Amino acid sequence: MGSPKLPTIKRLFAMSDNQCAYPACQVPLVESSGTVTGEIAHIRAASKGGPRYDPSQSDDERHGFENLLLFCGRHHRIIDSEVENHPVELLISYKSRWGQKGLVEITPRTTSVAEVLINNYQNIRVENNSGQVAINSPGAIQAGTLNLKSTKQKVTIAPPEGSVSSDLNQCAYIEYLIGKYKDYQKQDTSKQDKYKYMAIYNAVKRQFGCKWQLIPSARFDELVQFLQGKIDNSKVGRIRKSAGQKRYHSFDEHLQH
Repeated sequence: MGSPKLPTIKRLFAMSDNQCAYPACQVPLVESSGTVTGEIAHIRAASKGGPRYDPSQSDDERHGFENLLLFCGRHHRIIDSEVENHPVELLISYKSRWGQKGLVEITPRTTSVAEVLINNYQNIRVENNSGQVAINSPGAIQAGTLNLKSTKQKVTIAPPEGSVSSDLNQCAYIEYLIGKYKDYQKQDTSKQDKYKYMAIYNAVKRQFGCKWQLIPSARFDELVQFLQGKIDNSKVGRIRKSAGQKRYHSFDEHLQH
């Protein structure tokens, strides 16, 4: 089973005016901090057994513009849980009113938000509950939670395709930069709190709207510049920079090593 395409989600977000499609809901899809909280929803379910599933649709139609909406997390769960109160015709009317302002300009921000929305859609959340739900599998229920029973103590889920963490070289270099930042913070004895080592993760989430592992590979250079800037702006980084000393090696040098 496929998934929504980037141009489709860019178009949806551009017409959303950054607002949930549920009538009278004022919750933004992207917070002022840059965190993406909106979710991609299907009018007719993406897989058999899901809410409002239409067997006559093709995969392209299921993930096409006409069959998709963007909701806040709360209303996405409501429309898929209270199916009788949210039939296809009603959701189509929601979309008609939601898009009355028409398509606005598609900007680089629109693209970055759309990339995060798709990554969040493709990302599987594993929670400790008692249900049995399969996700994005033919003949399965479309849902946001997957429960795994295994004799192994640790379950590993592959990173989203096209993300920084799915590229071994990119992933290793980002981990190197984060490690370098933490090392510089450790050397800064003027700061005693443990948070100084973890601040970098929250800074990335504020800047890109998600964890660094979920950032699209297309934004790798942007992420590298952001992390290098954080290293340079640390106390130790500023001292080394003013002394003309090297703070980190480049990605090309990393590949050579």
